[in-house]
Parts: sequence; C-alpha cells; structure tokens
Amino acid sequence: MSGLISSTGVLKARADLESIVSGPVWWPGDPGIDAETAGFNTAVRHRPSVVVGATSASDVAAAVRYAARAGLPVGVHATGHGGASSEAAVLVTTRRMARFTVDAAARTVRMQAGVTWGPVIQAAAAYGLAPPSGSSSHTGAVGYTVCGGVGPLVRRFGFAADHVRSLELVTADGAIRTVDADHDPDLFWAVRGGKANFGIVTDLTMGLLPVARFYGGAISFPGTSAATVL
Repeated sequence: MSGLISSTGVLKARADLESIVSGPVWWPGDPGIDAETAGFNTAVRHRPSVVVGATSASDVAAAVRYAARAGLPVGVHATGHGGASSEAAVLVTTRRMARFTVDAAARTVRMQAGVTWGPVIQAAAAYGLAPPSGSSSHTGAVGYTVCGGVGPLVRRFGFAADHVRSLELVTADGAIRTVDADHDPDLFWAVRGGKANFGIVTDLTMGLLPVARFYGGAISFPGTSAATVL
C-alpha cells in the first residue's frame, strides 16, 4: 500500500496502529487533528495520512515501522518552526515527550524530543549555566540543535550541535539507537546538523555553558534618521 490510506482500510489500519502505540492517533477528518498538526509556522499546512502523538521512543519506533509496512513516508513535528510539510505521511508529533533533567555538576542537560528552550533556560540559570539556545525560548530544543543551532551565543561558543554529548534516535528501520562519539560515530556526526534525514531524535544530552548573565535588546531609530545611522 502506498499514498493515502483507502477509506475501506481505515478501520483496520486504525486498529493495527493504535494497538502498538501508547499515545493518541488521528486520521484525516478526526476531531483535533488540525490542532495537533498546527505549529508556529502558519504557512505550512500538514495533510498527513495519519498522526501519531508519541509519548516515548517506543511509540516513535512503532510509527516508523508502521510507515515502512504501509509504504508511507515519515515526518516529525514538534513546535512547527520549520517549513517542512508532511503530505500523505505518517506524522509523528513529539510535544508529549517534554521531560528534561539538568545535571549541574556535569554541566549537562538531557532532553526529550518535545522540550522547548524556555524551561531549560530557567532551570539552568539557577546554577549559573545556559544552554546554547536560539533567540526564541519556545522553539523545540532538539529540532533546533539537529539543524545546527545558531543562536546569540554562537560567536563565543559555536553551534549548538557542537555541544551534543549523545543522542537517542529511531532510524529508518524502526530501531532505537543510542549514539555518541564512541558508539556509531559516523551517525552521531551526521545527525548533528543533518536535520531529520538520519532518524527521529527522541532524547538528546548536551553540554551547558558557564553563562550566568546575558544582555540583549534592540536599538531602534526612526526612518528619518536612516542617512545619519548608515
């Protein structure tokens, strides 16, 4: 089977998929599917064949294996800041995977796929630390990082991807893998900047930065002062 799931197969497909995941599942036309697929980037409208609201790496792996059996592509959606659509795909949403742990002694944070930067910034600041986050506190931390991650601290500390210590991800074969510089180093290298092309990252550990204070803001001038400013 490929493309959109036929109407005659919806009931069986629904039963098959819902039996192997713990999170909620939506099909086209179901109440709530638009809210589940909505994101920050309102120019992108998702029209997936099915949506899986993942609650764990096991849910993500089950969704990927289901997509392989059904001949469907796979998309992943956290906060929706990116521009990729998921036409006729199995769309995995990660917002329910929102747990994180700050280890002040090790200066690290471990985050699930649905974590946004705001809570991490607040928790790390209590220890005089900061993540290499972007300028928006409501951006998904994992998606931002695997896209490279260029934020306010990049000139001093480098890309966010440079600070990743280890990753847990689901690859195209539906396997859950943990990779770092010593375990599957080629995959570890590729994921840090390779976006979603090498798998769906479900858990990420990265280093925190010794930044206790940050100054930011804007200096604005009226249009009539353009010649003087320039």
